[in-house]
Amino acid sequence: MTKNVRIEVCVDSIESAMIAQQAGAHRVELCDNLTEGGTTPSAGTIEFAREKLKIALNVIIRPRGGDFLYSALELE
Repeated sequence: MTKNVRIEVCVDSIESAMIAQQAGAHRVELCDNLTEGGTTPSAGTIEFAREKLKIALNVIIRPRGGDFLYSALELE
């Protein structure tokens, strides 16, 4: 039985995204600040990635590093 494996690579730069694409990834998850667990990259970085990549692009939406427990104020 053949399995259809899809590869997603988490990256923090356009350069890394391009390398992932060239290496055969099916999509990338674009992040910033991976040392904090990943945060939302800038609008300019997202736009540039969309221009350069031919594979699917997912963008992490996370306002800050740390845990995933957000206060009521952060959710406003």
